[in-house]
Amino acid sequence: MSVLAAVVEKPGVISLKEFARPSIGPEEALLKVEMGGICSTDVKILHGTFPSPYPIIMGHENLGWIEEIGATAAKRFGVKVGDRVVVESSVPCGSCFYCLTGGYRFCEDALSYGTRVSCNEPPHLWGGYAEHMYLSPRTAGIYKISSRIPAEAAVLITTVIANGVQWLRRLGGAQIGDTAVIVGAGPQALGCVAAARESGVGQIIVLGLAVDKERLEMAREMGAHRTVNVEAEDAVEVVRAATGGRMADLVVEVSGSPKGVAQAIDLARKQGTVVLGGLTGTKTLTSLPVDKVVLNEVRLQGAFSKGTEAIRAAVQLAEERKYPFEKLVTHKFPLAEAEKAVKYVGRELPGANPIKVVLLPQR
Repeated sequence: MSVLAAVVEKPGVISLKEFARPSIGPEEALLKVEMGGICSTDVKILHGTFPSPYPIIMGHENLGWIEEIGATAAKRFGVKVGDRVVVESSVPCGSCFYCLTGGYRFCEDALSYGTRVSCNEPPHLWGGYAEHMYLSPRTAGIYKISSRIPAEAAVLITTVIANGVQWLRRLGGAQIGDTAVIVGAGPQALGCVAAARESGVGQIIVLGLAVDKERLEMAREMGAHRTVNVEAEDAVEVVRAATGGRMADLVVEVSGSPKGVAQAIDLARKQGTVVLGGLTGTKTLTSLPVDKVVLNEVRLQGAFSKGTEAIRAAVQLAEERKYPFEKLVTHKFPLAEAEKAVKYVGRELPGANPIKVVLLPQR
């Protein structure tokens, strides 16, 4: 039996290929992919600006059903054939310094679904841009979820929702009554809005551009108290007025814009926290007002991905159905249009201005 997948053959080129369905051992599993999310990392892989091996099957935001699973894996992950699950993208070694000290996200010998393993060698199917995906014995986590959660919400659990929990609450330390400013209005920002509401944040202010009109409207629907088009309003003055001059307790930067990073420092109060979750590119130099950081004792916190605790919280948040996460998915494409879908995320096609794009891999 063959499995159809969309393969990035080389930078700029995606084609459909068929692979042999892998044999599954006691510690492995096979996922029938229901839906796969597309993020900006996929755009970078397609264009050769992210260090991935080619050819590669992308897709690290995956929802599906367990179609086959070995006995050891079933016991380890607590799932069985037929269960609907989301899969953590991390594939750590389990034995390096970081794995042994609880930081498996920084594994020194990490693999990762959809980003770090070529499809040249069996079992080939290391990404969700395919009808089926191979699940390694090293998989960090497989999480069972209810069939009542809309697929459009479930596919966001291990990324958008979990990152919001990790970045705003676990790393940012959001407290009841805080003022939190989120710089950026993409899917990650919207996940942070939900996490802020759950944390009891008193004022949630989201910054975006004029082109982000629909995203800012969604931010308000998710629970933001105020949104700002930074091309029409002075964000610093808006936050100053909202806080009586004190500025924000917490700023989360998810725009990936060098200007956004610099402005985040201006938005934070003395001894406030700035969480940097947006990637600006390895060759981009960002101007940072160091004197303001020093004199105001601003705490800078980098934010890379999320861990088991954040994903478990995200599963619970999605199960509770308190937030319209499914509305974040604005565009769906079949597997045959994977290249178009990725370019849509990158806003490379006429009229492309999505919030979240997903693939539907099943024929």
